[in-house]
Amino acid sequence: MLKMDQVNENRVLTITASGTLTADDYRQLLPELEKKLDEYGQLRFYIKLEDFDGFEPGAIWEDLKFDREHADQYGRTAIIGEQKWEEWGTRFSGLFMNAEIRFFYKDQQLEAWDWVNR
Repeated sequence: MLKMDQVNENRVLTITASGTLTADDYRQLLPELEKKLDEYGQLRFYIKLEDFDGFEPGAIWEDLKFDREHADQYGRTAIIGEQKWEEWGTRFSGLFMNAEIRFFYKDQQLEAWDWVNR
């Protein structure tokens, strides 16, 4: 499941991902995300992984397509999780992103929030 909050005054959008993400999760979220990107031009992201189990293959494809189309609209991104594999995934995805992307463990949430809002 993907849940999106409001954009704050620093153009930071909080997204929470939980469970196993499906292509349908992305099909529901991405039109709303596209509206926000159109409205703000560029956004920063604070992404919380909560009880996150990963992606189904179709979800990865939806994510990659959207990210490629909107890469120039992505600003600094903080990903907050609990698992080492989530950190590795963040590092791997950072190879394909123009934006600065960092992984933070849950006990570093305040540091992540401060970093993404700078």
